[in-house]
Amino acid sequence: MLRRRVIDNTIEERILTGAIVSSQFLRGISSIVKKEYFVVPYVQTVMRWCMDYYKEYHLSPGSHIQDIYTAEKGNLKEEDSIIIRDFLKKLSTQYESEESFNSEYLLDQSVLYFKKRSLKNCAESIQALVEIGKIEEAEIEINKFHDVQKETSGFIDPLSEGIVKKFFQDEMDKSHQLFSFPGKLGGMIGPFEKNWLFAVMAPAKRGKTWWLQEIAIQALTDRRKTLFVSLEMNSHRVLKRIYKRLTAYGDDPRNYVYPCFDCKKNQEGSCSKKERVNKERLLDEEGRKPRFVPDMNYQICTACRGKKDFIPETWFTVMKRERLGQRNTLKIVKGLKEMYGDNFRFKSYPAFSANLLQIRSDIDDLEHNEGFVPSVIIIDYADILSPEDVRVTGRERLDETWKTLKNLSDSRHCLVVTASQTNRGSFDKKNVTQTDIAEDIRKIAHMDAGISLNQLPNEKRRGVMRVALIAGRDIDFNQLKTCMVLQNLELGQVLLDSEETYVPRDEEEE
Repeated sequence: MLRRRVIDNTIEERILTGAIVSSQFLRGISSIVKKEYFVVPYVQTVMRWCMDYYKEYHLSPGSHIQDIYTAEKGNLKEEDSIIIRDFLKKLSTQYESEESFNSEYLLDQSVLYFKKRSLKNCAESIQALVEIGKIEEAEIEINKFHDVQKETSGFIDPLSEGIVKKFFQDEMDKSHQLFSFPGKLGGMIGPFEKNWLFAVMAPAKRGKTWWLQEIAIQALTDRRKTLFVSLEMNSHRVLKRIYKRLTAYGDDPRNYVYPCFDCKKNQEGSCSKKERVNKERLLDEEGRKPRFVPDMNYQICTACRGKKDFIPETWFTVMKRERLGQRNTLKIVKGLKEMYGDNFRFKSYPAFSANLLQIRSDIDDLEHNEGFVPSVIIIDYADILSPEDVRVTGRERLDETWKTLKNLSDSRHCLVVTASQTNRGSFDKKNVTQTDIAEDIRKIAHMDAGISLNQLPNEKRRGVMRVALIAGRDIDFNQLKTCMVLQNLELGQVLLDSEETYVPRDEEEE
């Protein structure tokens, strides 16, 4: 398979890379690409191989490009053969999968480049014809350029046969979808998508940063190129949280208490099923739980989990974990990089020092210097971004920030994830809803989807958080329907497990 490290960052090589590794990208340029758009001879050659392969198989060649080179190298000049061999060798260590490639963004960049090349070629041709007095032929060249403009203008005819076919092709391959949270939480929220602005909404100190980092890890394990931007924490604190999440190691080597799911009927002692693994009752006569003791006789039971008879409740278990250290962390990180590729970057800015203009500039530098084009950009967090325009203040400043965040997701064809603080009235509420958005309710209008983090003091002590979907375009959601999530933040574990929670009918109708 194809993996990624460093590549000559010329636009023509990037276009060629896209044509080799991404069927979606190749499909996008197939109707507009022309040999004369490329200056580099070997790029012209390999691009022709890609287009021939696509016409026959309707796929990008991927790793088969090496087989094509082997079959064709006898027809190449020696110097061209060496250049292509070296390029393909470099590419073979670059891309692990098409998932890590932001094909839509490269397609936009390619169209701009094709327009530039078309303009330059047209200008040179017109100038040459004018100099020898062939005015009519020069006018014909101008009309040819107009035709190219039509092809690459970006306007879409929704009634054309080609657009209909492309739409359903994209629907079938789910190319717009990225990844989902595991378990019931993923079922409730559904898959994250490209071009989304996604937000995590919660009161202060409720774990917004932990959740943003969890989304980054989920993206990484789906082999998506992921950029995490911190506007609040220094790099050392960010790294410590990331390493704890990846290793589940703590500050000390000892037994750690983990929350786990149990059945309410098991705790009440009301279950008479033979599958029940426990013979003890947990709750006292008044329905209260005792203090957890590691060596108690009571055992959790999840024999019916996934069936309607299972009523989710929580209890605890104990697991021994190592101390977070250099040796054991290096071992795990090395394995993760081999498994998921070189797909993660993060950058910390001093608090209140960066705006989106600065961040965009740094993302462009990352692309230019490392060829790293993120499919997921996570910004921790929107409310402390510096203003895009110092002359704009108050709510208008926040609205401008959120508009710019949405523009970032659309222009780079990526998922942008951020967080926002809710108002003071939400601290003691059982469920945070849209009405608790702080300062400017227009944030909801700009986001494509968002979740709220809900946690009462007794839930925090139990390692329980309830997550609700509070915004979504084309997503059916109920703000009061939550998913119970188990956590151990001491070990960096934000999403150990999840179960749907029951919503009483009277609450559901509020």
